[in-house]
Amino acid sequence: MLSSIRLELRSLLDSRSLWLLLVMTGPLTGYSLVQAISLYSEASRAALVTPQLAAGLNPLDGVVIPTYGSIYLALTLLFPFLAIRTVSVDKGSGALRLLLQTPLRPVEVLASKVVILCLALLLAELPGFLALSLWRLYGGHLHAREVMCLLFGHLLYGLLIVALSLFAATISETASSAALLALACTLGSWVLDFASAGDSWLAKISGLSLTAALKPFEQGLLRWNVVVGVAVAVGTLLALTLAWWHPGKRSSVKFARSGGVVLAGIALLALSHYWTQSLDWTEDQRHSFPPQVSARLSQIREPIRISVFLAPEDPRFMDFDRSVLTKLRRVLPQTEIATRQASEPRLFKTGEDPKYGLIVYQIGARRAESRSTSPEEVLPLLWGLADISPPPSGNQPEYPGYPLVVESIARVELAYYLFWPAGCLAGWYFFSRR
Repeated sequence: MLSSIRLELRSLLDSRSLWLLLVMTGPLTGYSLVQAISLYSEASRAALVTPQLAAGLNPLDGVVIPTYGSIYLALTLLFPFLAIRTVSVDKGSGALRLLLQTPLRPVEVLASKVVILCLALLLAELPGFLALSLWRLYGGHLHAREVMCLLFGHLLYGLLIVALSLFAATISETASSAALLALACTLGSWVLDFASAGDSWLAKISGLSLTAALKPFEQGLLRWNVVVGVAVAVGTLLALTLAWWHPGKRSSVKFARSGGVVLAGIALLALSHYWTQSLDWTEDQRHSFPPQVSARLSQIREPIRISVFLAPEDPRFMDFDRSVLTKLRRVLPQTEIATRQASEPRLFKTGEDPKYGLIVYQIGARRAESRSTSPEEVLPLLWGLADISPPPSGNQPEYPGYPLVVESIARVELAYYLFWPAGCLAGWYFFSRR
């Protein structure tokens, strides 16, 4: 297998696709970093004049995530072409048939390609690592766990793109048709993302979007059901690739094996939804109640049902979901949320529905109503319904914020617009002549 990995590595470093991917990813990341630093500096100037605004300056939201948005675009739109090439070139030249006739097992041949593509994935992430280093060089703040959560999410997303691209290349006759199939899946995820806020049938399956798997990690939330779900999806796609890998197998055998793999994948994905635990790795603990509140909520033994008479597009519902519902479901995963969605005309004519804006809380047979979406109003209702004394109030440390004004971005421009392209071109020239 080591000889196969060395052969794949030589082919990867000699390919123009890799170096073209790196050349395009570098300046794209640099431009994103420049814009992020400029906007963050403008906001920091206002925070230095009004210190109360400093708490809203989070480097993860203001700099890191916008910069890594360019890495996400490169993985979504460009990386599939590189991954497809590793299979399509072998299929077109007949090398795949020869490899399958060697003592190497098909799973070893596929594993060698996955290992090399993981290396290519690491190379594609280098502009992001450079951005983090430059931000620290400017004196910017980074919280280790937040950044690690984001990087772990990008690793899982990259593996998902690798598995999808390999499967598309295996079942397609040409590289162009494989690229169209892979892009149809990745771009189709954007359609599901756009439809997730509505009430159509697309909104009900929006959780299948590839980008939906990345969002919790960008928010600093490590959700184990998402991790397991992505691992199952990657394993299923690789198993399907292996089922269609050998060109000499009959189609009936391939379809039979594919059916078993798909059924097993669906069963495992269904089981992963029951793993509801998550870790809040954000520095400001934005997804969690204070520890004493979470401990007191965990004492509620009866099921909680919350009926929300707000449309999902309503800013009040978004604020309520972010400040109360998400945190409550992390402590009590069995909490039932019923959204009584109003029709679109009523969203702007709330006077026609007297219940619009109402939130009904029910614990056992006890019931309470409120129109407030603030935790300061909601939590006392829950204490009363559950007949639990409220936790002792304590002074929680406030998030200080990290304003930083960067006067010059010459280092970023030199690194991404000059040295990075020059290094990529030098690397391509060096490896292409070996």
